[in-house]
Amino acid sequence: MTLRNLFLCVFALTWISTLTACRPARTPEPKRDVAVETKAIDTLRSQFANAYSAGDAVAAAAGFTDDAVEMLPNQAAIEGNQAIQNWLEGVFKENAVKMAHTPLETQVTGDWAYERGNITITVTPKAGSPAEMSLKYLVILKRQPDGSWKVYRDISNSNQPPPVEGSKKK
Repeated sequence: MTLRNLFLCVFALTWISTLTACRPARTPEPKRDVAVETKAIDTLRSQFANAYSAGDAVAAAAGFTDDAVEMLPNQAAIEGNQAIQNWLEGVFKENAVKMAHTPLETQVTGDWAYERGNITITVTPKAGSPAEMSLKYLVILKRQPDGSWKVYRDISNSNQPPPVEGSKKK
């Protein structure tokens, strides 16, 4: 190795070391009280269930981020807060709905959280008999700039097995 090449290697290593050392330090994540955060998520869940059961699409959709995605059983994903609100308005126009959540697990990590649980929904069509659905859900929540939580992604599916083909009564 020539003296010139050795000098260039030493210069390059020194330069890389200097750049690496001069990076700004990462700001540590602020300490948060997980019990307080979980309580805020519990409140959001209760507000949603109350609005849903009251048939208030605006209040129910208020718990979702603008870019939220709702993934319900047997239909395409509903993307965006306004689309979720429109879907809810359609449901409430045709049905009275009651909802009860049973959260099984809530985890908070920084500005993100998830919750897993079960839901029982009773749907009573305007002209018809009530039907009860048992679902499981997984929700991803995102902390908002004001410190509140909103639903970013929501997926649910049925706890009942699908109907067996050929099981229709004649």
